[in-house]
Amino acid sequence: MFAGHIACDTVHAASFRASSFGISRPVSSFHRIRDIRGGAVEEKTITNVLAYNQTTAAIGSMTIKSLMKGLSSSIDGLSSEDASKRLEQYGPNKLEAPPSKSLLQLIAEQFDDKLVQILLAVAVISGIFSFMEMKAHIRENPGEAQHLLKSFMEPLIILAILVLNAAVGVWQSKQAEGSLEALKKLQPSLTTVLRDGKWIDNFDATELVPGDIIQIRVGDKIPADSRIMRLESSVLSLDEGSLTGESVTVGKLPGDEGLAAVGAPVQDMASVVFAGTVCTAGSAIAMIVKTGMETEMGKIQKGVTDAKSEEHKTPLGIKLDEFGEQLTKIISFICVAVWAVSIPKFNDPTFKNWMEGSVYYAKVAVALGVAAIPEGLPAVITLCLSLGTRRMAKRNVIVRKLPSVETLGCTSVICTDKTGTLTTNEMTAVSLVVFEQDQAVSEHRIFGSSYSPIGNVDGIIKGQEIRSVPCGSVADIAAVAALCNDAKIVGHDEHGGDEKEYERVGEPTEAALCILAEKLGGMSNDNDGRHTPSILASSHVDSWRSKFLRTATLEFNRDRKSMSVLCTSIDNDDGNRLLVKGAPNLLIKRCTHIKYRDGTVAKLTGDLRRVIEAKTSELATRPLRCLALAVKETEYLDQSLKDHAPDETEGTGDAARKHPLLSDPSKYADIESGLTLCGIVGIKDPARPEVADSIKSCTEAGIRVIMITGDAKDTAIAIAKDVNIFTETQDGPLKAFEGREFFKKSKEEQLEVLKTGNIVFCRAEPADKQKLIKMLQSLEEISAMTGDGVNDAPALQQADIGVAMGITGTEVSKEAADMILVDDNFSTIVSAIEEGRCIYANMQAFICFLISCNMGEVFAILLSTILGVPEPLSAMHLLWVNLVTDGPPATALGFNPPVPDLMKQNPRPHDEPIMTPWLLTRYCLTGLYVGVATVGVFIGHYIEQGITLSQLTRFTKCGKTWSPSNADLSCSNLFTGHGRMLPQTLSLTTLVCMEMLKALAAVSVDNSIFSVGPQDNPLLVLGVVVPMLLHLLVVYSSKLGLPGLGQSFGMVPLSIENWISILKWSTPILLVEEILKAIGRRKMRKDKEKNV
Repeated sequence: MFAGHIACDTVHAASFRASSFGISRPVSSFHRIRDIRGGAVEEKTITNVLAYNQTTAAIGSMTIKSLMKGLSSSIDGLSSEDASKRLEQYGPNKLEAPPSKSLLQLIAEQFDDKLVQILLAVAVISGIFSFMEMKAHIRENPGEAQHLLKSFMEPLIILAILVLNAAVGVWQSKQAEGSLEALKKLQPSLTTVLRDGKWIDNFDATELVPGDIIQIRVGDKIPADSRIMRLESSVLSLDEGSLTGESVTVGKLPGDEGLAAVGAPVQDMASVVFAGTVCTAGSAIAMIVKTGMETEMGKIQKGVTDAKSEEHKTPLGIKLDEFGEQLTKIISFICVAVWAVSIPKFNDPTFKNWMEGSVYYAKVAVALGVAAIPEGLPAVITLCLSLGTRRMAKRNVIVRKLPSVETLGCTSVICTDKTGTLTTNEMTAVSLVVFEQDQAVSEHRIFGSSYSPIGNVDGIIKGQEIRSVPCGSVADIAAVAALCNDAKIVGHDEHGGDEKEYERVGEPTEAALCILAEKLGGMSNDNDGRHTPSILASSHVDSWRSKFLRTATLEFNRDRKSMSVLCTSIDNDDGNRLLVKGAPNLLIKRCTHIKYRDGTVAKLTGDLRRVIEAKTSELATRPLRCLALAVKETEYLDQSLKDHAPDETEGTGDAARKHPLLSDPSKYADIESGLTLCGIVGIKDPARPEVADSIKSCTEAGIRVIMITGDAKDTAIAIAKDVNIFTETQDGPLKAFEGREFFKKSKEEQLEVLKTGNIVFCRAEPADKQKLIKMLQSLEEISAMTGDGVNDAPALQQADIGVAMGITGTEVSKEAADMILVDDNFSTIVSAIEEGRCIYANMQAFICFLISCNMGEVFAILLSTILGVPEPLSAMHLLWVNLVTDGPPATALGFNPPVPDLMKQNPRPHDEPIMTPWLLTRYCLTGLYVGVATVGVFIGHYIEQGITLSQLTRFTKCGKTWSPSNADLSCSNLFTGHGRMLPQTLSLTTLVCMEMLKALAAVSVDNSIFSVGPQDNPLLVLGVVVPMLLHLLVVYSSKLGLPGLGQSFGMVPLSIENWISILKWSTPILLVEEILKAIGRRKMRKDKEKNV
């Protein structure tokens, strides 16, 4: 059987890798460094300041010799004395934290808000008047100490609200400071350094200086930007994802082999390793060239700090500030006007002097200010946003900064990564090319998704072909995929949360080949239905690896772009075969034969080679990452390779180093020549299936999408087409630019490109994201930016909405972001935007509700002042309404159902006011009726007592110029104590009833209560019932055995006749609302017709 020709031993392979990564410690190992840099550099003792400039040094383009000369370093490292001087000159190798704001500064920031400032001013003025009133009361009634608390109740309640809001704000600010702390965690604390000619383990990385020589091993986190001097293994790979955002590991070159052009991006500096990145394979010796804030990681921290200093207010914050300014002007005007109108009354006989009259009417003006201010608005907004975050959490969005919930609602541009956000970030083999004699090249589609082994290859029956044609090309393809591979798929029988059913261990591309081997089958029981994920994940690959021993590994390098293994069967001793995988453009050149599906081997002719190369090119344009799979049979191998096998006492790596061919990587290409080509596999990171529809929804919602990726242009465009960023019906050329190409354009051209349409930026550098965000903000776009790497932190901080990835995202990116996607899915962003739009619509509903309620209170006090009747509402009544009876229904309005066509509307303009001119007019009219009804029921009560309106307007002269017609009534009985409390209770209860009815009608701003009623929002019904019950509790507290409760709020029990009066005055508010809604709907229809 074919399988007998091949072998693999993963234990021995692991032993080989471990031994090959070992680094000898003696300084003599540096002799080869002299060869790389062309000669030794003598050690110099530095007595003066080093001239080397970390900021300007082109570390990726200077030769090793030039760098060592500039750094005055040597092969033996630095001396302790020299290092100490450099530490003093360059500073410690750590990220500097900018000075944090003091607690007092954070508290002061919480009062930089117009609404808060208005409340504070009212509290102070109210406190002054309360103090004056208390002093006067104490002089007249020295024994009543309880009056102190009652006098200051109003300012104390307002101050309590302000203190609570400030405490929440300070806590949120403290939480946001975590991004820089998370960045520091990426810096390693210990490393291995060469000092005074000796290697020092566990050396404090903060004491490293430019010119130090360090050792890099697998798993090490790089302590500072360093230049690779020599490799101690055949390859050196690093995970630079935290810095560049790319998920693929990066190979590095020693000495001057990887020199880059001056000014080249980080991705092109093949000879430099960067602070905070991790060594994933190999080992090396390197020289420190940049430390601390001069490293690339330091530059990112500077970007985060700069972005924080440029942090903009959210659209909601701006609108609330504008609203606060408008409210300030209106309140100031009304208060001053009321006080001025009352000047003639200052000399009223009821006052001892003119000053007492002026103070009294000043208090009336302050009461008007209290009535106009929605004291509960900041708390209700915070609560509504918090509830919104809970709903978003159910949609896989974790919100870190509350205002960002609303900002999502006016997002006009989404800037998104490709890998993991638009795509699955799970490399998947999607196409298999095999060779058949009748049609030469035959492509087969591979079904299935991500790392799940469930699926099949079209036209190849799973397991059957490998068993029936063991020497065919399909069997060889499965062998190469399983054995020339260090990855493994792990299945979880029980999974949940962040854990997936199938996960990879190893490189993504190799994981895709493992899944291909599983789908081809043939090595174990193929009855998938009976097996659990833990068995299905790797059953066939495990069978391959248990039956065949890997005797040597020819590791991948950048020159030949291939990897191969020597394998032999455990069951027989037929010798080794060579299994090879690599880039088609180079590997096919080293192939001399081709194997057909039936096992026939034929010469690879020029015509056939051209057909295969054309097919490979066609696959690349889709684009697919192609791998050619080939074998070299035992009889064509060098005799020493045929029989090569490690002893039982040594690993494969030790044995390879003793072999004359395997010990020299420069001979690997010769070993991998004369190959037989078996097939080509097309691999891609597929688009998430739901993303295409989500981007279509974005287009319908007027939201543009900008994809920013490090991939090549063809790959980026292909994915953009897959997910509907670019469509077939799109007019004009596609807007796809390489980062450098775009930024070479003039500023005007750049802005013109960014104004319209979906755009793709490829080969983008880390700093490009922040530049693009700033440009979009200059165009007054509201932008959301996704990111997962450390390099994304400045852009996430800069964006109006920073969106970090929950699975692949680094801690730094999460701390800098406003929200986190639990599933890393673009579609989740679209869901969050829909939720944000719904939240804003509901927020507008409850803000309008609160303002309309307060307008009613203002008109009530204004009318009573103009008429000269007693105040129908006290300041305590106004606070009761604003905080207790208005708050719950307003909050419940945050649960209104979304409008059906919500995601078919364009984003609202960022400068659109919360209350449009029509809404302001509408609620002024509603408020006018509320004011009339509140004062009307108050006056009606006195008229029923036989007091005329004329007498009521001169109530202060009762007993002097006029007396009650009813002999049973006295002036004191009418206007003080219970006689005053009853009509005020009537007014307050009428006001509360009207506001509850208005809340029930506010489920929809424009639709009639008969078409969209409160039944669509059950919480609103609860939000109306509970405050009403609380109000009734206070009104009837004396009958419930709590007489002090009602008295403290100035309320008394009501009779049936009183309730009839209340209902007569309050229920018409529904008719007023319905008439105004009908006018609004007609106005909207006319505006729509005009726009059409």
